Amino acid sequence: MTTTSFSNSTRQSTVSADSLSRMQNPTRAQATVAAAYRHTPYASRGGGIATPQHPNLVSFTSPSGGIGLSTITALVALTLSSQDVECALLDVDIPHGGMGILLGIEHEPGLSLQDIDAPLGQIDGKALNLELPHWEDVNVLASATWRGSLPEWWQIQAAIQALCEANQIVLADAGDGAVWEYMPELLMAQHVIAVELSVLGLARAKAHLSQLQRLRQELLGGNGDQAAPIVVLTEPRGAPRRSTSSAIAVTEAI
Repeated sequence: MTTTSFSNSTRQSTVSADSLSRMQNPTRAQATVAAAYRHTPYASRGGGIATPQHPNLVSFTSPSGGIGLSTITALVALTLSSQDVECALLDVDIPHGGMGILLGIEHEPGLSLQDIDAPLGQIDGKALNLELPHWEDVNVLASATWRGSLPEWWQIQAAIQALCEANQIVLADAGDGAVWEYMPELLMAQHVIAVELSVLGLARAKAHLSQLQRLRQELLGGNGDQAAPIVVLTEPRGAPRRSTSSAIAVTEAI
């Protein structure tokens, strides 16, 4: 697991996966997603489930709310776009969302997640790109809860497949990761996890990483390589600047 801090400087360190604790009970956020989504997790659907791995799909999550996860995701997309990398932003922070509002494109013409329709379970990626609103040359499929209910889980999977086929990289804002149990594509993607540098933030991160590890093992049956997540450290708002020694403390904590 790579740890990166965005405060006064950027630094990296390696954290052993052996330090992850066992996952606790399901969180209130997962119950909220289940209520809003009205579908059963893939683990409860019976039989095998196809889990295509998209090497160009990156899932951004955070166990703490309000620390700038959507902003981080958008800035990564902006940086990639400035380097002529064709990328797309996907807002699957269910049931919250709001990427379009953050980017100021909520009134721009184009499809939102609530408009997705894939009756045959397939969407043409190039056609989807043309129908999406754009922000700084980035294709954006945002969640707009005011536009209607969510599509079926398999329709969102079709949208993920289409975006990955038509773009060089797809950055998905998955909120607190509660959608992992409904979207195996996001579970098996490369992960970037934003962690607040506070006692509570680190405790939440430990459980978050443990949950990710557990769900991946359940899905793969203990087989297959799992890419290590990238951890981005964020300073709490209003907190005094820290010294570089904080990276050592984080390594010991998670």
